[in-house]
Amino acid sequence: TLTTYLKNPEISMVYLYLMKKARFWNIIFFLVWPVAAVAISLIYGVSAFWSPFLFYGPLAILLSFCHRKYVARTALISLLGLPLMIVVDYIAEVTGTWRWPLPASIFPFTLFNYVSVEVLIWIYFHFFLVILFYEYFFDHHKKIKPAFTFRSSLFLRGVLVIFAVFVLLYLFFPSFVHIPYWYLIFGSLLLLPPIVLEEMRYPKVFLKIFKAGMYFLYLNLLYELTAIKLGWWSFPSGQFIGQVSFFGIQFPFEEFFFWIVIFTMAILSFYEYFFDDER
Repeated sequence: TLTTYLKNPEISMVYLYLMKKARFWNIIFFLVWPVAAVAISLIYGVSAFWSPFLFYGPLAILLSFCHRKYVARTALISLLGLPLMIVVDYIAEVTGTWRWPLPASIFPFTLFNYVSVEVLIWIYFHFFLVILFYEYFFDHHKKIKPAFTFRSSLFLRGVLVIFAVFVLLYLFFPSFVHIPYWYLIFGSLLLLPPIVLEEMRYPKVFLKIFKAGMYFLYLNLLYELTAIKLGWWSFPSGQFIGQVSFFGIQFPFEEFFFWIVIFTMAILSFYEYFFDDER
């Protein structure tokens, strides 16, 4: 077996050397690919539908080969957050917080008349890539923790309760889900608290989360600038606290802070508490 071979000191040293070399080239690829994705998008006029496949797909495929034992678990966990993001996206769409995809979905149907298939593909890719990236580069385990535990069941129940309440409001009190300044509200209530709590309770774990967040700040900023340039999404509402500008491309401050800067850290804070060991 592999374990038996690795007990040989010479073989073990060669194996560790090859693993370090592989990790080095993986890091290079992760730094270079987002720039390549921007170039491909601009040269070929990639559509909104194909954008998550282009920006996230090759990175997710590489990690899936490098960290195969975590793929099935990560794929399953990534599904559990989709009902919550349907709620977030629906309210954002009806209030004009954002419009995605543009000019329109390529599919003949949407969920609740507003939530597109493209959104679900995008967010699933994002969850999957963030968690697998974190596990591969920063959060090393000798044993794989089961996807379903007491805490993860609490997360799933909480998400389903929120989704059920949303469906009831959508059917009987639709005006209740037209929430002004929605980006600021959901970002402040859903994304900031888990990050703050994780930093206060487990500063060593938070440091790993922060490092992962810095990479996705880089990736998401390039994705955002390309999206605005090519018209993949927009922010028609005026209900934002401010605007930011990079290279002459302007978008809301909330988009910069809540998605580009802290969204990854929020995902991983939820992940550590509900699905991992906070170590």
